[in-house]
Amino acid sequence: MNLIRLIAISVVFASTASAQENTSDGAPPYTATDVFKQAMSDTGLAGYEMLVSRLDLIPGGVDSTPHRHDADLFVYVIQGSVEIELGGEKSTHNAGTMFHEPRNTLHSLLRNTSDDEPASILAVFVIKNDREAFLPETK
Repeated sequence: MNLIRLIAISVVFASTASAQENTSDGAPPYTATDVFKQAMSDTGLAGYEMLVSRLDLIPGGVDSTPHRHDADLFVYVIQGSVEIELGGEKSTHNAGTMFHEPRNTLHSLLRNTSDDEPASILAVFVIKNDREAFLPETK
């Protein structure tokens, strides 16, 4: 999967509808930067790659569009604090901590807990080549 396409369609947590709730110009509540893309070298992981993106969330930024990732996702909080909701369970993660989103778990919230300071996360996907990184939740 093309990393640019991944970023463009979802970049982990993207949602135009919820982003418009947070910015006056309709821009997403974050900026996304491609960091790394690499096929896994272990023969036991043939057909898998690692995709890494950095998201910088605006103060008070919220993305609440339900979706799933057909990949394991590991997220490191670089700066600030974020609240997430995975599988109906909310949790808060501060700078210097990391969390895991198991493959295909419903993800319905990413929120910068500060209304005054930005937050930054590093999202690391481990994904099989024929899978989609972002799957909107259908009702």
